[in-house]
Amino acid sequence: MNKLLEKNKWMLNTEFHMLTVNERKDAIVLLYFLNTYGDQIEAFKELKSAWVNNIYELPKTSSAEYNSVKNGRYNILLRMRKLQEKYMVEQPI
Repeated sequence: MNKLLEKNKWMLNTEFHMLTVNERKDAIVLLYFLNTYGDQIEAFKELKSAWVNNIYELPKTSSAEYNSVKNGRYNILLRMRKLQEKYMVEQPI
């Protein structure tokens, strides 16, 4: 377990139980991607392609639910960005 924690570059700057339930779920997913890919830009690219695209697959633009799915995708990424800015920090080396 210590080896796993030593490899983690990213962590929360607050106690886990201080977050809301939705923030906890998002934090776990975001920490996974940040620690797997290391770089913020690469982590968010993979988050979008691997996570958001699977949950909210974008239908054809002529579809009636296109705008609602598009807004849902945007809201997920916005929540993740805010969570990253507010609670995620890089561990000192």
